[in-house]
Amino acid sequence: MKRPESFEKLVAILRTLPSVGPKMSERMAYRILRMPEEEMKVFIQVLQEAHRQMRPCQVCGHWDDSSPCGICRDSGRDRAVLCVVENSQDVLAVSRIKDFRGIYHVLGGALSPLEGIGPQDLQIASLMKRLEEEPVTEVILALNSDIEGETTAQYLADLIEALSSKIRGNGRPGGIKITRPAQGLPAGGELEYMDELTLSRAFGGRREFDRN
Repeated sequence: MKRPESFEKLVAILRTLPSVGPKMSERMAYRILRMPEEEMKVFIQVLQEAHRQMRPCQVCGHWDDSSPCGICRDSGRDRAVLCVVENSQDVLAVSRIKDFRGIYHVLGGALSPLEGIGPQDLQIASLMKRLEEEPVTEVILALNSDIEGETTAQYLADLIEALSSKIRGNGRPGGIKITRPAQGLPAGGELEYMDELTLSRAFGGRREFDRN
């Protein structure tokens, strides 16, 4: 049965959202269509406000309604420890760990030659600039444990190690230590879906980065 064109357009746009398949997009479409007029107005208004007000922080890349973001403005943060993640969802996930009070850097994705995503497409240059200028002594590579995440971690580790050798003795005699969360994160897993206990244990037992 041929469905109305307006409905097909709605389903198609909903399917562009992450993790939304054919069935889910149809359920979401019908839920939207059943919204009362006033609820629909509020729904549209909230979407427009979020789209207009939210932006990537000019310092760390985390999405917020101000720049620098609330995390970067927080004077109580440990600025010697910087956690590198792929996206803002990962920042929210790691922030659930009450013991972690470091700062963040959001890459905006991971290296993926098959998809044409190279170093120039990620916030890698800004990361290296921060590491050179800010008093960071430890970088936690908290990237997803899939092929793209591992490739990105290896690439960053090489860059950071080279920079670490350069800055030793310049106020940071130990250079920059490179670590990653301990074992416990499942292979191929994404940080944003990890529970607080798993993340807390992984960060608490983080180990130095091993290229082998």
